[in-house]
Amino acid sequence: MTVRQAALPELIEVAGSSGFGAVTTTPWLYAAAGVPDRELRRLLDEHGVRVTYIDGLITALPGTPPQPGAASEDECYRIAAALGASAINVVHIDGSPTPISELAAALGPVCERAAARGLRIVVEFLPGTGIPDFPTALELVRTVGADNLGIVLDSWHLARSGGTVDLLDPAAAALVGALQLADRTRAQDLQPYVPMSGRLLPGDGEVPLQSLLSRVLAARPGLPVGIEVISDEMRALPASEAATVAAASLRSLLGRGRGRGRAGIGVG
Repeated sequence: MTVRQAALPELIEVAGSSGFGAVTTTPWLYAAAGVPDRELRRLLDEHGVRVTYIDGLITALPGTPPQPGAASEDECYRIAAALGASAINVVHIDGSPTPISELAAALGPVCERAAARGLRIVVEFLPGTGIPDFPTALELVRTVGADNLGIVLDSWHLARSGGTVDLLDPAAAALVGALQLADRTRAQDLQPYVPMSGRLLPGDGEVPLQSLLSRVLAARPGLPVGIEVISDEMRALPASEAATVAAASLRSLLGRGRGRGRAGIGVG
């Protein structure tokens, strides 16, 4: 949702013009695009942009309340096929505490069905859900044990859940399947949490993003490096300017690193 103000066709255009090689999209953004699939694929090809994953499937896991209007698993597969995405993000939105065994029993078959379609599954941890932190996500992924399953590592959620880069030992980092970067200050830990706001551009806060990147990319070289900065400030900018600002901050971060990753812009 870094460029939340853009419809999907415009997102593709501004991502490409800003130098991003990839985007993520939500089912609702795809549904609201208002253009045929072939036109979206043409835009992706024209601007040299690919869709990394569909963000996300929120109806697949036990412990989540009814989600009226949410995309089904089959709908997420259809969107992935239409856009050439390689993965689906499974999120335990508003989920209550649920035993790992129950989550794994539901997630395992999803991974099997995705694998039959040539797709990967990534699972995102969110504080306040049944997958509240990185260690829980790691336990879930290891319990399922599917070759096409990984973790969405969102630096904002990592910091907000009390996690540190020390959790990213080589074995854990190897299970990261997607990166979403944003920054945060320690002072924000003392402030009330306001959903969908408050994220800072990489380099504007105190999260050790360079160390995080170094650990993940050492285990997963070539993994696309995404940015997901959800804030009122970014929403107030024209879409093209928001993409340019996001690209500049991400390039600066990547340029300081030992290695370079492929940049993607997150909208989900």
